[in-house]
Amino acid sequence: MNNMLYWIWLSLSCTAGSKTFKQLFSKFKTPEEVFFADESAIASVIGSTGKDYNALCNKDIAKAEKVLNFCTSKNVGILTYSDERFPYKLRKIDNPPVLLYYRGKLPDFYTRCFISVIGTRTLTSYGKINAYKVSYDLAKCGAVIVSGMAKGIDGVALAAGLANAQNTVAIIGSGIDVCYPPEHITLARAIVKNGCVMTEYPPGTPPEKYNFPIRNRLISAISHATVVIEGDSRSGALITARHALEQGKHIFAFPGNVGNRNSEATNLLIKNGATLFTCADDIVLFFDKRYPGSLNPFKLKVKECYDMNSALDELCVSCVTSADDLERASLRKRRRTALVDTSSKASKKANEKDLAVEEKEQLKAEDNTAMLNGFDKKLIALYKKIPLNSECQIESLIDAEHNLANVMQGLLKLEIAKFITMLPGDRVKRNT
Repeated sequence: MNNMLYWIWLSLSCTAGSKTFKQLFSKFKTPEEVFFADESAIASVIGSTGKDYNALCNKDIAKAEKVLNFCTSKNVGILTYSDERFPYKLRKIDNPPVLLYYRGKLPDFYTRCFISVIGTRTLTSYGKINAYKVSYDLAKCGAVIVSGMAKGIDGVALAAGLANAQNTVAIIGSGIDVCYPPEHITLARAIVKNGCVMTEYPPGTPPEKYNFPIRNRLISAISHATVVIEGDSRSGALITARHALEQGKHIFAFPGNVGNRNSEATNLLIKNGATLFTCADDIVLFFDKRYPGSLNPFKLKVKECYDMNSALDELCVSCVTSADDLERASLRKRRRTALVDTSSKASKKANEKDLAVEEKEQLKAEDNTAMLNGFDKKLIALYKKIPLNSECQIESLIDAEHNLANVMQGLLKLEIAKFITMLPGDRVKRNT
């Protein structure tokens, strides 16, 4: 029988995230030995009341054959625990996966520096900008960005890594044939071309909610360090950070406003000993001191303009912030109202033409401050500080009322609304 069938059978028999597999390999040397072991031999290792005991005593190989046939026909790679290409860091944890299913090109797990960038699904503009900038610069310096491909910070981080044409690794909590969230199918395909998507779950496994906390141990274990950008006190990012701590990995946390819900996780981590960082430079220099040659700090000297929105749009990354929701909703509402007002026109084509002209004239006539009704007073004040049709440094906008975090959040909202343009060199230009 094909040796791979024994590996697949064993992976199907051992609960993901359990210590069953490592316990078995303390006595048995190969999956074949486990397969042919009798009930008493298995019970002597994991006990007859263990949750995987019955599955290991079932020697039916039909499901394993089905999985192998699927992987063969769909060009899905299988990386077993004994494979020399298997991430060596995963062998060191107490509950390693029996095998990994993957699509794409495997990076060199022995020589490359892997950094996981994680955070909340419901990110803020502040989190989105900084997740992208940090991940982009890390990838530029040679790091392999690792994340979970979820909405929010995960997707933004992976997109930033891809923007540098660098290898990226997405570790998912479903079968290799199940894209979750489905909105990230374009992102998943791009990752396969420039890295790999991996999972310990067999094909067809749905994205059950309890899969993701189990999956998180792999994200931290495969990485040299874990970077947390945003999250509340119940964020799954804290689960990954806890795994990283247990695995002896370094944790970096990005500071946020005290009192902001999305800053609870990172501020808590900093309070409890995680390394505070404010840019990729901090992380790269940390690695350059401890692991010389793992990353190239000289790449940081070349400052680049981040075309974040284009990169995220191209990969269809789902990272809508609350500000985006408000802006898009108000736009839809304005259009629906206009359609109602022009519904008495004779021709549909004429209606659409009249509507376009009417909206254009209306936008010209409206005062810009009035158009900012959906924003708060601080944002309007920030907007008025920018000189009309001229450039200014972002740092000049910081004062007692507007700290750096407020300014960055506000500028992103204004850029989305087309009132300003972000320029290279930390400059900003007011458009109207």
